[in-house]
Amino acid sequence: MAGRSEDRQCNGRTQERSLIDPSLFHMGVGKMEARNNNSFSPDQEIKSEKKRFSYHPLILLALLVFCTLIYYFGELANWAPWDALRQQFFYGIHDVQRLLFLAPIIYAAHVARVKGALIITLVSFIIFLPRAFFISPFPDPLLRIVLFTVFAGAIGILTAFARNQTDKCQRLEATMTAERNKLLKIVDSMGDGILITGPDYKIRFMNAYLIQTFGDGTGLPCYQHFYGLDAPCKKTCHIPEVIKREKVERWECGFPDGALFEIVAAPYVDTDGILCQLSLFRNVTSRIQSKV
Repeated sequence: MAGRSEDRQCNGRTQERSLIDPSLFHMGVGKMEARNNNSFSPDQEIKSEKKRFSYHPLILLALLVFCTLIYYFGELANWAPWDALRQQFFYGIHDVQRLLFLAPIIYAAHVARVKGALIITLVSFIIFLPRAFFISPFPDPLLRIVLFTVFAGAIGILTAFARNQTDKCQRLEATMTAERNKLLKIVDSMGDGILITGPDYKIRFMNAYLIQTFGDGTGLPCYQHFYGLDAPCKKTCHIPEVIKREKVERWECGFPDGALFEIVAAPYVDTDGILCQLSLFRNVTSRIQSKV
């Protein structure tokens, strides 16, 4: 760091190249899962899922009924009879009307994944059959229905796969975040300081010890929070060595209040996939003073 802070920096020694695996940082957290009072048991989760999705069959039924009414509205208008509603749109080839059935198929794929998409696609095909066999005056009505059914089923399956991947990513991200937060609570109670700094020099995490010692600087650049500077300390800053070259660094660092800390820093991949610097702060002021 620049200015007078540079005089308080001591030469550090570089250790062998290393990269912290975030799984090591999360080690042992899974065993604490059962002790979490806010967690739900599997039975509770199943009941919650059932309650949350209880209205979906009604929505699917309403969509199918609406699409079926539009699909056969011309015949209903002739049977009623509703002369004012006999529009040419309801007496065409019905390719456009069949497109409406994509709505319940995609909705079923979103809710019930592949199984739901296939079931609603089959139901839609059954709804199409009476027009193909008994009503349509146009050529190859069954072929057009089969082609549309295959197309709609493929759209439903692709939607289900995309939904599965999205849910998988969300669950994985939630698990990683939960484990990180739980372990950080353990770290928060340590007698040494723990600091996570991003490649942009901004502080991502400070445990209780560092907050008590230096104040909460989360979100601020480290050079600004610790030294009141406006720019990184390019000559003595170890972040480029730790993050860019993926090395473990150890050095002693002095601060404006006269405290002297031994710092061990190593690369750490945060939950968002960004390579950061994880630093351990140990106050060695009394030890150095006793030697002097």
